[in-house]
Amino acid sequence: MSISKYDVLVRPAITVLGVCLISFGIAWMRFSQFGTDPFVTMNIGISHFLSLEFGFIQMIANIALLAVMLRFSPKLIHLGTVLGIFLVGYLSDFLLKVVSLLPENYGMRIIAMFLGLVLCCFGVAVYMSADLGIAPYDALGMVLEKKIKRRFKYREIRIFTDVCCVIAGFSLGAPVGMGTVLTAFFTGPLINYFKKTVDSYLNEGVLQKQRIS
Repeated sequence: MSISKYDVLVRPAITVLGVCLISFGIAWMRFSQFGTDPFVTMNIGISHFLSLEFGFIQMIANIALLAVMLRFSPKLIHLGTVLGIFLVGYLSDFLLKVVSLLPENYGMRIIAMFLGLVLCCFGVAVYMSADLGIAPYDALGMVLEKKIKRRFKYREIRIFTDVCCVIAGFSLGAPVGMGTVLTAFFTGPLINYFKKTVDSYLNEGVLQKQRIS
């Protein structure tokens, strides 16, 4: 198999895998009721307030941000962006129904919180390694950084938008707790760790394909 065919087949598959892992992670964190990442927290709050499915609200929120991407950063849009918009929310809703069959005791919820955090971070690392697009919320910080002439760095902008999302979600009834705090402090380091591991594994795979071809 040539490298071009390898990229065409494997990179989309890796992207789909990453998005599915993120969806599963979100489902576990929602099951824990200890809070999720800021953007999901906001959308959970809106879904509670409007009595609509989380998946629908997640999709609408991402479509709104997609409009910003189309205007200011269309090159960042790819398969991962589309899957993040139309798959993550609904798949998370479905998986939450499956996970909810488990006992909702405190110990199980703690396990779910940590498992969800790890799955979300690993999933992000996987889909980032495929390099086929970026999630609309992640792109928002990049767009804002560019529009304000880099007076604020991406990290500072991301902190601001995250805080706004958490406040909005909490105000509308979304659970905010230990999971939210852990997400704030450990998401970055875990994604970096997993991405190095995934990149190393994928690079070894490409080299093997080169030797075979």
